[in-house]
Amino acid sequence: MLFPYVRRICQIKKQERVMELPPFGTVRNPIRMMEQEHESAGEGLEKIREITDNYTLPADACTTYRLAFQALQDFEADLHQHIHLENNILFPKALMLEEELLKEV
Repeated sequence: MLFPYVRRICQIKKQERVMELPPFGTVRNPIRMMEQEHESAGEGLEKIREITDNYTLPADACTTYRLAFQALQDFEADLHQHIHLENNILFPKALMLEEELLKEV
């Protein structure tokens, strides 16, 4: 719901068309939901770090064990980047753009 709407408001801005509010009211509502999902994902990653003692491998860890921990660390880094891009770049821009378009209505 959120990303197609963001795409739509970008197109509306480019084409200088009048915007109508979506069924969810404002972009703030789905953004709030996504931010809650990001918090939940962060809590899950914290739990994984806790369970794995911060990805500490046992001395006798086999290759599969090592690869699994590396995959978890890579996943965590990717997820942090994903969350950063959405929370700090995409969401604020979407809020600003929607606000601009709604002022024109």
